[in-house]
Amino acid sequence: MEFLRSAPRTDLHVSVSQIKCFQMCPKKYFWRYVLGAEAEHRSANLVLGSAVHEALASYYSAIRNGKVPVAEGVLAAFSDAFDDEVAKEPAILLDDGLTIGVLKDSGVALVSAFLAGVKPPDRVFSVESAFACDVVTPETGEVLEEQLIGYLDAVVEDAGKLVVLEHKTAARAWSADQLEYDLQVGIYLAVTGAELVRLQVLTKTKVARMLVHDLVRSEAAQVEAVSVVCQVLKAIRAGAFWHNRGWGCKECEFRARRAA
Repeated sequence: MEFLRSAPRTDLHVSVSQIKCFQMCPKKYFWRYVLGAEAEHRSANLVLGSAVHEALASYYSAIRNGKVPVAEGVLAAFSDAFDDEVAKEPAILLDDGLTIGVLKDSGVALVSAFLAGVKPPDRVFSVESAFACDVVTPETGEVLEEQLIGYLDAVVEDAGKLVVLEHKTAARAWSADQLEYDLQVGIYLAVTGAELVRLQVLTKTKVARMLVHDLVRSEAAQVEAVSVVCQVLKAIRAGAFWHNRGWGCKECEFRARRAA
């Protein structure tokens, strides 16, 4: 599929995750992507999310390859990915009495909830596919020097519609505002031309569950998402890196720097 082919034309790029990092805290963006500072620790939530993503990727890869996904295999993919993450440096931040064992058990529960609730799509086009595309300023038509890059969890066909799948792990269900305004949805629809983004949120509640949201964005909303990318790039070029203190500070891998 044409839109899934990487088409890099420059060494300058910005990723969707970098844009979201800047939105959360420009200073964190500065430490991570400008200074390249060494992380003090890794977030337990990010480690868990990474391993869960690997498990779900194995599920959709099996379908893409014409096979029926087997629950034991998907759970094994999670276990292997989790163990690999635990072996990496720096150390995982474990707050509030959390242990590696408890963290892994919560991941098993999340993957099990996915397997219990997922509806296999009619066709899987790609899994963990990279994209690179131009960024065109909506107001002027200027093509920026930087390209936008990222990865799509999966692109599928379901009920005759082209769908981008996006997997998330979260402490709780997403709010109505999160679902309506999440930047990633607008960007992915603008990049791919898909009809909707299917957000599959695995919640780490007392009983793990999967909540599925089919999200669409108007053309105006997609244009606004691209405009946000342009404004973030403008701020980065200007060296505007301020602290944006909030809920993310607790797990920030640069929290010792923040406290200074």
